[in-house]
Amino acid sequence: MDTRDTNKHWLDKDRLEWLDENLDVKLLELYALYNISKVLHMSFAVDEIFNGTMDIIGKTLQIDEFCIMLIDEKSDELVVRAWYPTPVTLPDIRFKIGEGISGTVAKTGKLILIQDVTKEPKFMFYKGAKIDIGAFLCVPLIGREGEILGVFNVHKTKPNTFTDNNVRFFYEVAQQVALAVDKAITYEKTKEASLRDPLTGLYNRRYFFEYLETEASRANRYDKEFSILMIDVDHFKNFNDKNGHLKGDEALKKIARLLIKELRCSDVVARYGGEEFICMLPETHKDAAIIVAEKIRKSVQASKFDGGENQPGGKLTITVGVAAWSEDGKFVSELVDYADRALYLGKSRGRNMVCSKVAI
Repeated sequence: MDTRDTNKHWLDKDRLEWLDENLDVKLLELYALYNISKVLHMSFAVDEIFNGTMDIIGKTLQIDEFCIMLIDEKSDELVVRAWYPTPVTLPDIRFKIGEGISGTVAKTGKLILIQDVTKEPKFMFYKGAKIDIGAFLCVPLIGREGEILGVFNVHKTKPNTFTDNNVRFFYEVAQQVALAVDKAITYEKTKEASLRDPLTGLYNRRYFFEYLETEASRANRYDKEFSILMIDVDHFKNFNDKNGHLKGDEALKKIARLLIKELRCSDVVARYGGEEFICMLPETHKDAAIIVAEKIRKSVQASKFDGGENQPGGKLTITVGVAAWSEDGKFVSELVDYADRALYLGKSRGRNMVCSKVAI
């Protein structure tokens, strides 16, 4: 056989092996993308998206480690929302927008690939929380309207190990994850809005009663106690008549803020309707609930409301009715009725007071 034919034979064989190997990788990537797309299409919650995609990517493609960081709207920081392999608890790592590589990608919306992190001074190793990273890829998560939702980070322990195919694949994955996250966030915001009072931002009456039924069942099952507060703004019709409905709305919003400030995170407060509010205090005895109610009453009385000087007594005030499970009711309807009657007894006695008894 001619030497040239022999060389050609081996060249063809090497090329075929190379093509087979790359074809296998491409098939794996397509398979992973198909499965990711299928999971994301069915997901309507952010956590579902992460739970469904992390294992598919990690196990199918044998990636060392990667994570998803989303922008927290309240703090305007990137926070870790998912990590592979899944740790017992997610690391509490935050980046300001523009800080480090992840922060830079979140700010610019442009992918950054670092083949050797030791040669990149801006790389922060997750602020020292993760140091065994050799190569790093950060891809922006961009929503349907072009807004940046977060970043998708892929880590490799060895430098110079990202191929062009890797980069293209993770860019595709990031696009799919971003669209799914965008859809889920919109869904969650819509769902949350349906549970909220549009004026005050507090929970609405429907949600409160659903929650109250659940809490009542839990209290019965585990022999727990809780109390509710029924709150009414005194002479609110007079306030609206003298000051107008816009100032009335502002007063209601301010009272809502005061309630949130004075109550615990575990307490649930809702707008009951009109100028009435209702609060549920888990694992709170009636005596303790009375103290909380009095604290709220004093807080409202001490606050300055625009137009409050036109109220009887020159102040905007509230009256509060208190009821405790199961001392004052063994059904939700009984409990709310008791608090309502206690409230109106307080109003009949002159308002601006806390009342925990009903007339016999």
